[in-house]
Amino acid sequence: MSDTNLPESEQSTIDWQAPWLKHLPLEACDWAQSPDLIESLNHATKGVLQSGSGQTLTFIPQTDLPDGEAYEAHIYRTGGVPTRLNLHDFFNACIWLTFPKTKAVLNARQAEQIATLGVQHERGVARDALTLFDENAAILMTSNTRISDALRQFDWHNALVSTRSLWDNPFQPNPSAQAALYPFGHALLEKLTAPYKAICTHTWVVSVEANWFALPLPERLRDLDRRLAKQLTHISLNPRDFCPLPVLGVPHFWADNADQTFYNDARVFRAGRTRLSATPQH
Repeated sequence: MSDTNLPESEQSTIDWQAPWLKHLPLEACDWAQSPDLIESLNHATKGVLQSGSGQTLTFIPQTDLPDGEAYEAHIYRTGGVPTRLNLHDFFNACIWLTFPKTKAVLNARQAEQIATLGVQHERGVARDALTLFDENAAILMTSNTRISDALRQFDWHNALVSTRSLWDNPFQPNPSAQAALYPFGHALLEKLTAPYKAICTHTWVVSVEANWFALPLPERLRDLDRRLAKQLTHISLNPRDFCPLPVLGVPHFWADNADQTFYNDARVFRAGRTRLSATPQH
């Protein structure tokens, strides 16, 4: 086995037909199977992606990260993303290549927090929220406030069951859909290689016009990236801004959720505190 590729034992855990991977670039499967993962990722950037400080983005071996330098600070300063040959860092690279503007903004804000507060045992509210976004967020694009309001109120029936026909199908994008979920967090994608019912994402709600869903998927993702980057540049983030959502409960994400009794599991689809602060973003 080469020491420059993603180990076959990890490659084999990726189900490329999983609905939560359908927004990743088609080339992602080739990157995972490449004999030189970092070289393939750097080729995919085409030399045009940038870090939060505007440095040309490259993927580098983890061993190139200087001792004592914080990961995000190094990316901000040099453009080099330290990358291990594992699923966690592979999916991080995939998200950089899918949402480059948003990742650059997150990098800039993380670096700003590190420069201001240093690397502490407790990150503080803002950096905590940035980390949650980067690691475990999913983006809910919706033109229907009934769905987003129900999600904030832990009203699973009106968020996911009675509105099932309004959710986009990742296998057959629907121009008449009113809601679609796009996983963003690379730790979330890593967990989903071994899916189980209790996997929960921190959902960020973005309100869009009804005709947004008529866009082809690549255009949807470019627009989503632009919107997110603009929102996250200045907004004051708090962990309470996210809506918890069990990923396998998303319509079309898991075959078993076609049966309404799937949502009767109160250990997973729990009642909780209403997210009043998590207002839709535009």
